[in-house]
Amino acid sequence: MDSKRRETAGRYVGRRGALTAGVTGGALLALAMIARQTIGSGAPTAAGAPVPTGEPTYVYVCSNSVMAGTQPGNPIGITVFRLDSQSGALTQVQQLHTTNPDWLAIDPSGRFLFATYALMDGTQNVGAVEAYTTDPRTGTLTFVNRVSLGNTSPAQIAVAPDGRHVVVANYNYGQYVVLPVGEDGRLGPVSSSLQDTGKGPNPRQDSAHPHAVDFDPKGRFLGAADLGTDQVQIFRLSGGQLERVSEISTPAGMGPRHVAFSPDSRTLYVIGELDGNIMAFAYNSETGAIGPALQTISTAPPGYSGVPSGSEIAVHPSGNFVYGANRGSQSVAGYRIDHSTGKLSTIGFATQGVNVPTNFAIDPSGRWLYVNSNASNSIVQFGIDPSGELKPTGRTTPLYAPNVMIFRAS
Repeated sequence: MDSKRRETAGRYVGRRGALTAGVTGGALLALAMIARQTIGSGAPTAAGAPVPTGEPTYVYVCSNSVMAGTQPGNPIGITVFRLDSQSGALTQVQQLHTTNPDWLAIDPSGRFLFATYALMDGTQNVGAVEAYTTDPRTGTLTFVNRVSLGNTSPAQIAVAPDGRHVVVANYNYGQYVVLPVGEDGRLGPVSSSLQDTGKGPNPRQDSAHPHAVDFDPKGRFLGAADLGTDQVQIFRLSGGQLERVSEISTPAGMGPRHVAFSPDSRTLYVIGELDGNIMAFAYNSETGAIGPALQTISTAPPGYSGVPSGSEIAVHPSGNFVYGANRGSQSVAGYRIDHSTGKLSTIGFATQGVNVPTNFAIDPSGRWLYVNSNASNSIVQFGIDPSGELKPTGRTTPLYAPNVMIFRAS
């Protein structure tokens, strides 16, 4: 088990920490393969954002009680919602009972959804990836298959632009692995892997800890972040094999967690888990080269002096704004992008209802931002006004330990 731990005050400063301890191999398998039963359910557009089409949009949220620091026994796995494009309200249409999914990704066609798992079987890490089909009319999920990653602890997963492979960052064991995807969405066994090595000055940086994988907007290269080695890398996926293209070191102890590309593919933004900062780097989408650092900016509100814990970063669909979450200050920061330089200027900080924001997501229209407040069992909705400022809507969707949210537009 890794050295990550949660502060006693309840602030989430580690990612994996004490995983689902005490589950035997047989019990783990039983929990993981429980039938995915269905439970019946009954702002102005930001400048430059896409105009809503009126077609239904479905939202997928995984719940992870480990992230919230609670005991094993999570009653919820993946929840499917339908998004009301006018109000931003979420209406539940399905729940799948599975054990603490960690991350979600959907393929470019919208036909398949993939979920990663980082659990514990006694004292051994157990990693896995599951595949599901999505119903084009209702958004509901049907289980396809599950592939074990063995003694690993997967974090983020990304789907290749052609939908034929998924790439997983294996946090505990310093690996990036590739799995093929069949025409029916079925996952094959790991086809290739790439090993990172090294460490950083923070006690949690005892070895390589890959955390992020994300394809750039043109789909030619893959950005990656290694929290343990303070490295940001660019890979090429070719024939199911990962190849290193470029890399750059962040300041020692930053602990890069997630990455996000500007829509014009000229800038790469990186959020640090250990220092709570965002760094902007020049990026060449033709060669995959990471250029020099352009800027470093904090995600914590002025006056905050506690432990930082950067979590999520995303660029608005318009390409005008960047948002970053901090689980230490319990806030989501908004920034305006200077398109001539890629640099950021602070818009403000949203804090209402934000409690251990493991993740947030922006809907495809760019009108709404949803914060997964993991520790308060709720999804908090903010409106995004034309200036990029986040405005509380007062709308909160109850959900046990929400961890990651993604959207699928029909």
